[in-house]
Amino acid sequence: METDLSALYQLLGSRDRPVLPSGEQRAVLGCGYVGQTLARQWRAQGHAVTGTTRRASRLESLSQWVDEAILFDSESSKNDLSFINTVDCLVVALAPTGQQYVDLDTYRSVFSRGIDQICSAIAARQSSSPLTVIQLSSCGLYGDHGGALTCEQSRIDLLHPINALLAGSESKLQELRSDHVSVTTLRLGGIYGPGREIPDWLLAAAGQQVERCGHHVPCWIHRDDVVEAVDLIAALNLSGLYNVVDDLQLSKQTITDHLCAAIGLPQVEWMGSEREQRVLHAAVSNQSIKRLGFQLQYPSMIDWYLASRSAAV
Repeated sequence: METDLSALYQLLGSRDRPVLPSGEQRAVLGCGYVGQTLARQWRAQGHAVTGTTRRASRLESLSQWVDEAILFDSESSKNDLSFINTVDCLVVALAPTGQQYVDLDTYRSVFSRGIDQICSAIAARQSSSPLTVIQLSSCGLYGDHGGALTCEQSRIDLLHPINALLAGSESKLQELRSDHVSVTTLRLGGIYGPGREIPDWLLAAAGQQVERCGHHVPCWIHRDDVVEAVDLIAALNLSGLYNVVDDLQLSKQTITDHLCAAIGLPQVEWMGSEREQRVLHAAVSNQSIKRLGFQLQYPSMIDWYLASRSAAV
């Protein structure tokens, strides 16, 4: 769905976006880097929030930010998802782990076995009250488009097994759409923000040769912009598919050139060699969600990073 609502919001004087309803029952499945931030914001807005984690050791800390903290482990057959019966909005923000390398079976655990359990719980829901389901997916699905402009209708790369799992999870959730259930998929860029300064990782290679391709065009999004995008979809109660990325459409070589020049470091030398890996090489468009009235707080990862460095001095 690509309805342009921005003119209506301007007419209503609502700063190009609707006012969120308060006091709803909301749940975040997967309170990691993005999910916990979202849960905290929603609770501060007056919503009753249920949040899940797969680690028992995190339950106590998560309880500070949600009304009810629950264990959800994709590998377990004993998960209690009964709370889905009573929520107004459910965000599926599951991710494998925060580790640099995640094997295929871990992806399969989350995006096949885990999603199957969630879909079963939604399908078995007794309530006929409206439910908004929002899935956080990945723009990595688009694969190699040669750096060309890519939108939600562009082909996706199903040859890579991780992409096939992600696409399968999107389809399973979208199939749950009904008169009472709306489902929106948000495909995200690489997430950066406080505590996840991706430019620092890139700058760690300054003056070195990197055995990777620098001409590929990735996409990025600030954590807080993801939260705002979810807020918007929750308010609009839409079904659809939207890319959530910032405005930066530069190759990795160009990004590191800009960063190194700004900070006074020697450039990264990308060697251009390929390995068997999942590749994203596309200028991913964010125009569809902008037509809903969405406005980026952080249009450029480079600008955000350099401003953060200046503020810290």
